[in-house]
Amino acid sequence: MGTAGDSALGQPKGIESMSKVTLAVAIVLSIAALHANAAVATPMTSGDEVDQAVKQYMQAHKIPGASVAIIEDGKVVKESNYGLASVELGVPVTNDTQYTLASTTKEFTAVAIMTLVQEGKLSLDKPVRSYLPELPASWGAVTLRHCLSHTSGLPDAVAADDVNVTPLAGTQAELMKLLVTRPVGEPGAKTVYNQTEYMLLAEVIERVTGKPFRTYIDDRLLKPLGITDMHWGDSWEVIPGRASLYTTLEPTPDRSKLQLDAKGRPVESTSGIHAFGSKGIPEFLSPAAGLNANIGAIAKWESALWSGKVIKPETLAMMGTPYKLHDGSAGDFGLELMPYPLPATGESSVSSGGGAAVWITTIPGSHLTAIVLTNLQGCMPPMLAAEVLQAYEKQARVTGRKS
Repeated sequence: MGTAGDSALGQPKGIESMSKVTLAVAIVLSIAALHANAAVATPMTSGDEVDQAVKQYMQAHKIPGASVAIIEDGKVVKESNYGLASVELGVPVTNDTQYTLASTTKEFTAVAIMTLVQEGKLSLDKPVRSYLPELPASWGAVTLRHCLSHTSGLPDAVAADDVNVTPLAGTQAELMKLLVTRPVGEPGAKTVYNQTEYMLLAEVIERVTGKPFRTYIDDRLLKPLGITDMHWGDSWEVIPGRASLYTTLEPTPDRSKLQLDAKGRPVESTSGIHAFGSKGIPEFLSPAAGLNANIGAIAKWESALWSGKVIKPETLAMMGTPYKLHDGSAGDFGLELMPYPLPATGESSVSSGGGAAVWITTIPGSHLTAIVLTNLQGCMPPMLAAEVLQAYEKQARVTGRKS
């Protein structure tokens, strides 16, 4: 939550939504731009291919700090840190640096739902209202599958502003009073990214398990894997070791928010990056964007997830399969994960990400995952993840580590 300008930055609308076509085009154009910038950047001629690619990308895009991990065949084969967690204080990024995950949090909420589906406690095609009967009758056709795939048609919990994403109300009760007065689209007809769906999914988890949402995430997903370095909290919370957040966008003259042009699009800064601390979200929307983590914790999570240690491989594959809309076309999401072909190779991949600063891309056929955590909103992390994968595969071919 609280991210800004994602759709116009080669990032998802509002908080990391985008069509597969848009995403693929964004990556292609971003790679072209990177190569153009690389022509004037300081050449990197030593170290491994991934380090060179990351450092060159950071230089070209003015990213203060980043952490990168690569997982192959379920094992973490690279985990590196680069640059500064705080430009103001000159604090370097370390293994302990926490990053705002923003909408990457949705991956955890979605996986939590799928654990309950596997256990027979939830049905994807059962109406959400069957678990939350207090919901309005007009929401009665919306299923869990619709919510996971962003095809519910429900009104969004945040204001319709691609840049300054703001909750419509300060409490969940106030929000619901407002949302029930708004029209509902046809469930399953089209992809429209929103936060209401994930607020409801968390409520379903609590109702079915009898546990607070965060407790279920910790007890069922994180603690069994020995993950202790993920923390809940927005910019109002004090998270020890959390990197300062920066943005590529221009603030308004009164410095109260990020600037929009006459067409409602974010305005890129021409004077360099700016500090960006507006990542506040109410607790009831934290299932959509409330987690923070360091690179080791995310790497451990992704390794376990893709090794079948959290949910069954067939369940995970379902999450990465595009939702089929009513007209027969493919939606932009599977069950939260975003499937799309990598532009350089055409390989099938699935991704999740958040805040226009964090991205995770997995190539299931190659058993290869790239994790990119940065502290610069608007730095086009899908492209950096693609560059990391390309660099690693190039290096692997040279060294003979991969067939």
